[in-house]
Amino acid sequence: MYICMYMKTDYISFLCGDCRKKLSRNMRSFFDLYYGRGSEEFETNDSFPLILWCWALIGVKPFKPYGFFRLLQMAFCWFCLFMSPVVFIIGFIQLTKQTSSMAVIFTTLQASLNSLGLPLKAFVTAFYLDRLRSVEPVYKSLDARYQNPQARFAIRNNVTQSTHMFITLVVSYFTYGTVAWLSSAFTRTQTLNIWLPFIDWIPHPTIHFWLHFLIEVVYLYFLLITQCMNDLYPAVYIKAIRTHITLLTDRVSRLGEDPELTDEDNYHELIDCVRSHQELLQISRAVGSVISITLFIQFTIAATVLCVCMLNLFLFADASNRVITIVYYLCVLTQTSLACYQASMLELDCARLPDAIFHCNWWDMDKRSRRLLIYFMHRAQKEISFVAVKFFKINLGTNLSIAKFSFSLYTFMNQMGVGQDVKHEFKSVG
Repeated sequence: MYICMYMKTDYISFLCGDCRKKLSRNMRSFFDLYYGRGSEEFETNDSFPLILWCWALIGVKPFKPYGFFRLLQMAFCWFCLFMSPVVFIIGFIQLTKQTSSMAVIFTTLQASLNSLGLPLKAFVTAFYLDRLRSVEPVYKSLDARYQNPQARFAIRNNVTQSTHMFITLVVSYFTYGTVAWLSSAFTRTQTLNIWLPFIDWIPHPTIHFWLHFLIEVVYLYFLLITQCMNDLYPAVYIKAIRTHITLLTDRVSRLGEDPELTDEDNYHELIDCVRSHQELLQISRAVGSVISITLFIQFTIAATVLCVCMLNLFLFADASNRVITIVYYLCVLTQTSLACYQASMLELDCARLPDAIFHCNWWDMDKRSRRLLIYFMHRAQKEISFVAVKFFKINLGTNLSIAKFSFSLYTFMNQMGVGQDVKHEFKSVG
C-alpha cells in the first residue's frame, strides 16, 4: 500500500519518467512509515500523507488529478456528511414514537448529538486546508537544518509515532463500529436507527431490515473515519511542532560550545536559531487557526453528549446498556484527550527553551551575540499554546473540566427532577 502526498497512486503509470522520480520522493510504503525504515531520510511532512489520503477518501479534499468521477465522489461524500444530522434527528424522533425503552432512546440521542458536529468540523477543515498545507514547505526548511544522526532519528521517531497514533485510533474506532453492528445483528435491531426514506418504504419486512442494516453499517464506517480524522489531525500537527521545539532546545543548549567556531559563526548560528523559532511560531499560528475552531465545536458537543451519557447511565440504562454507555462515554472523552495531551506536552516543551538559552555557553560569546540572546530568551518565554475560539485553552485541564462539567450538569438536572420528568413523559406518551 502506497500513500502519495499529492495524488493517488492509480495515476502513477501515466506520468513521465521525471515526474515518477519526483513523485517517488514524496511517498513511502505504509510499513516504512509504521516501522521507520527505508533508505531515504524521513521528513516531518511524512507524518501527514495518511491523514490527507483519508481526507481525500471521504471528500474533504479532492483526489488529483481532477476528474468527473472524483468530483462526483466528493459531492456524494459531502451530501452524506451534511445529511448526517438530519437522518439521525429524524430517526431519533421516529424511535421515540416506536419504543418505550428509555435506554435505547438515550443511546440513540447520544449518537445524534455527536453527529451534529461532523459536517461543521469537516467543512472548517476543508475551508482552511490550505493553511495546514502551507506549513509543509516551512517544515521542509526546518528539517534541512538538522543533519546529525540524533536529530534525524528524532524526526523519524515523530513520523513513526504519528503513524502509530493513526493506526491506534482507526483500529479503536473501527472496533467500536464492528462491535456495534455485530451486537445489532444478533439482536435484530438497527445499529444507528437513522432515517432512510426510500428504504423505509419497502413493504417486505426482511428485505427492509437487512437493506437498512447494510446501508447503516457502511454509513457508520464512513462517519467513523470522518470523526477519526477530525480527532487525529490536531494531535499529529501539534506533535510535529513538539519535535522541532525539542530539536531547537537541544541546538540552543550547545551554542558557544564548539571551540572551532568563531564569534561570527556563533552569531550566525544564533540568528538561525531565532529564525527557526519564528518559523515555528508561524506554523503554530497556521495550525492553531484551524484546530481552535474544530476543537471548540468538539468541546461544546462533548459536554452535552457526556451529560446525556450520565443521565442514561444512572437513570435509565440496564446492565448491558450501562456497559455500552460507559464505553461510549470513554470514547467521547478520547475524542479531545489526544489533542489536549499533545498541547499540554507542547507547553512543557516550550518552557524548557528559555532555560536552554540561559544555560548555554553565553559567556564565551561576543557582546553582539549576548544582546541577541537576551532578545531571544524574552521571546521564547511566551509559550506556544492553542485556544479554542478564545474560550477554552486546549490542554488536559480543559479536557478534565469538560468531564467535570458534564457530571455537574447531570447532578443539577437530577436534583431538579429532569430525568424523572422525562421518564414519566415518555411513559404517558407510550
